[in-house]
Amino acid sequence: MDKLLNDFKNYSLHLLSKDNVPSLSRFILRVNNQVHMGTNTIIYKDLPKTIDVDKDSYSTSFFYVVKNKKNEIIGSIKAQRWDRKSKLPIEDDFDIKIDEVVNNMNYNPYEIWHIGRFAIDQQMIRKDPDLCKHRITILKLLLVNAFQHICTHRNNIALAECDKKLFDKLKLMQINSSQIGESKTYLGSETVPIFNTANGVHEFVKINQHLTYSPTQQELQYA
Repeated sequence: MDKLLNDFKNYSLHLLSKDNVPSLSRFILRVNNQVHMGTNTIIYKDLPKTIDVDKDSYSTSFFYVVKNKKNEIIGSIKAQRWDRKSKLPIEDDFDIKIDEVVNNMNYNPYEIWHIGRFAIDQQMIRKDPDLCKHRITILKLLLVNAFQHICTHRNNIALAECDKKLFDKLKLMQINSSQIGESKTYLGSETVPIFNTANGVHEFVKINQHLTYSPTQQELQYA
């Protein structure tokens, strides 16, 4: 059963249980097709791999989901702390060598985080007036709860595969990222591999800290 973190009346924030990983995988694939291909169908050949990747990384990850009043997932994001052994999606899908990225930037990271599975079902939100007026808050809610893990230490870094249009919008939200490879079509859209530091997301997290769920809020001030 998913763990309720915060109830905002018209929507709620949860930590996904391992048993519900398959339902999240279906949500991710459906929303990506909805946004980038104009259909709500799922390409089922992609489903087993998506489920396996998330189940394998579950013990080192935080899967945040936003649900509506009907307990349906309307948004998701995943923050995974890399164990420096397993392969991250950005390595396989974008041929990114993490050690090279770190060396090229002359950076000695304390922890390396991977941000993924970011999706919001805009169709469901637009159909519900109570949700529609909170759509920007829902966006920030997902991002800030993932980014708060990076801000637990000033030398943490984050890697992600980001939709090109979203990458451009993040800059306007004081989320400063750097592209670290060529873009490619990934899960139905033009996607770029990006790199970020705790400093790069700290201002965004600070501004939106009221939306975070953390047992120790003081961690957000840097360890």
